[in-house]
Amino acid sequence: MEGKQYSEGQIQNFEDSKVAVTEKDPIMRINQPGDEIQEGMHGCEEKTRSETKSWSTGFLVNMESTVAEIDCVSIGVSSNDIDLSVLHPDGSSLPIMGKSSLSEADDEESESDTWKKLGFEPTLPICLKFEDVTYKVPVKGAKTPDANKYILHGITGLVHPGEVLALMGPSGGGKTTLLNLLSGRIKLDSGTITYNNQPYSKLLKWRIGFVLQEDVAFPHLTVKETLTYAALLRLPNTLTMREKKERATCVISELGLERCQNTMIGGTFLRGISGGERKRVCIANEILLNPSLLLLDEPTSGLDSTTALQIVKMLRNIARSGKTLVTTIHQPSSRLFSKFDKLILLGKGSSLYFGKASDAMLYFSSMGCSPLIAMNPAEFLIDLANGNIKDKSVPSDLEDKFFPRNNSLDMKHGELSQVDVHEYLVEAYAVKEAKLGKTKLIKPLLIDAEPRMKARSSTMEWGATWWDQFSILFRRGLKERRHEYFSCIRITQVFSTAIVMGLLWWRSDASSPKGLQDQAGLLFFISVFWAFFPMFTAIFTFPQERVMLAKERSVGMYRLSAYLLARMTSDLPLDLILPLVFLVIVYLMAGLKSTFTAFSLTMLTVFLSVVAAQGLGLTIGAAFMDVKKASTLASVIIMTSMLSGGFFIQKVPVFMSWVRYISFTYHTYRLLLKIHYGCSTGLDAESGSSCKSPFKGLRLDWDGMEVGTMVAMTVGYRILAYAFLRRMKLMTIN
Repeated sequence: MEGKQYSEGQIQNFEDSKVAVTEKDPIMRINQPGDEIQEGMHGCEEKTRSETKSWSTGFLVNMESTVAEIDCVSIGVSSNDIDLSVLHPDGSSLPIMGKSSLSEADDEESESDTWKKLGFEPTLPICLKFEDVTYKVPVKGAKTPDANKYILHGITGLVHPGEVLALMGPSGGGKTTLLNLLSGRIKLDSGTITYNNQPYSKLLKWRIGFVLQEDVAFPHLTVKETLTYAALLRLPNTLTMREKKERATCVISELGLERCQNTMIGGTFLRGISGGERKRVCIANEILLNPSLLLLDEPTSGLDSTTALQIVKMLRNIARSGKTLVTTIHQPSSRLFSKFDKLILLGKGSSLYFGKASDAMLYFSSMGCSPLIAMNPAEFLIDLANGNIKDKSVPSDLEDKFFPRNNSLDMKHGELSQVDVHEYLVEAYAVKEAKLGKTKLIKPLLIDAEPRMKARSSTMEWGATWWDQFSILFRRGLKERRHEYFSCIRITQVFSTAIVMGLLWWRSDASSPKGLQDQAGLLFFISVFWAFFPMFTAIFTFPQERVMLAKERSVGMYRLSAYLLARMTSDLPLDLILPLVFLVIVYLMAGLKSTFTAFSLTMLTVFLSVVAAQGLGLTIGAAFMDVKKASTLASVIIMTSMLSGGFFIQKVPVFMSWVRYISFTYHTYRLLLKIHYGCSTGLDAESGSSCKSPFKGLRLDWDGMEVGTMVAMTVGYRILAYAFLRRMKLMTIN
């Protein structure tokens, strides 16, 4: 209890220190967005002696045994920078710390005005408030079924339009979970989250933009193509195609992507744009829709400090245009930290601080916890969130409370344990909440925007008609996958296989029984190769595009039926070019039946096999969404289909005879034999008997069973793939 009472006193000191520096009238100028507080101290001369003192709002400066004799001190704190200057009686000003940020503020103001002039419809302001947010997950393998692990413990916060709220804390602190809860992607266990005092609903789906930590984009599309396709699919039908393209071009210009707009996005194995440019493309994808609330998961992750600062400045300008921004941040630089309006410091799922980012250091110093060396404010806060008190002054009530208890100390280092520090900080913040009152701490602005939200919901149901979605996705699919289908590896594989086959069966003669059997082996290999090759290619389709598909479907970018049909039809031209080249080479070298009809029917049969095998591959990939599992099942299916294809064994046991009827290799092989060695009619013209087959036990008269079965497989497998994709979990609340 003593520690708690002391914390109340320290919190009171923090509150008092924000409004009064001395008994007289100190000059303190605090520039925050939309408000100015000025107090003055006139005609004063004061000597101040400090043994060890730390100033930190944008950065910390350690001052030891310094004596400053000043006439009047003007302290200017803004969201952009910090200015400390000595004001002399003659009116001149001598800066003593920092650099004037007036020009930078003017630049940001002009950039903010530019965002307002983009031609977007007016932004619907959203005031986001969340109170006592708690989230837990079940513990796997626990002895009791009710065992849960708490990810978040009663988090409270508020952010208004035009503000940037930063969620900061160490890895595993619950930042991304809180962001997902605020976006409506996962359900809330307890607590309340409101948007303009209204709970989450589908009406808000189009008003919230979410930028993932991973940069999800098609690597072979250029920046301009990526944003243009997104604009065509996501922007409302009230805009024409030309207006949608103009908006994409405008966003490219405002986000500074003009220089790289014709450069491919790139990926792991493909060189493309830089990391900062890729992150801006992902942000542009959401800005296109003009969201009222923009959520970003670590937008500066993996970027250098300068690029990260540029990204945050851009986000700040976006917020100033009337949008509400919430972003997670891991460990920003001091300059970047100064750009945030509000801050929530999380540690092990608990809130350690919520308020103005510029007041965070003052809050902890009022508790008696200050850095003893020069330190980045973000680094100082992250250390506290981790329970690391090294190189920091220990609050006196924390010492009094824990030092007599030696079992609470980390005896190896003679320091307080991280658990003790964490519990103390959580308790201190709870005291602050209790003193100020949560209603005062998170008092929102009253914004009546529900009618406008309902008015927009019908027009934003789909950004394009079903046919427009299909045609746009078809064009996008052709541009993205042409590089994959016509890669040097695939072309070399097909050409080399065709040439080797042509050399092995060079000018084969089917006039003798031995030559006939050799040609049958060639036809069987063709049926196996063009079942194996497209099937394994299709298996990778949905597992590789899973993240992109989930992301685009979660924001209602297109209908699943339009995507799947466009995916299949855009693959057809690419899938059929290589088989055509393959057959031309093999046909000319191997000496197969040299008639145009036989060649055309052989080509159509191979095409049918390719489409059926591709459908099976899509189904397996959609069912597992895991490349290893899908490949394992596919190899078993291919082996079974090949063994039952009719070349290795003719007489199959009755209880296994059903296998060959579901094998597309069996049906493809029979069709090829009928084309090259069968009768042109179902009956022999002279005897009226069934067509004689050169292969013992194999009928080669035409009955259409094989064609019908292959067509049924082609359609059936794709319907199954659609059903499996419908079951794929999306990160949205239905």
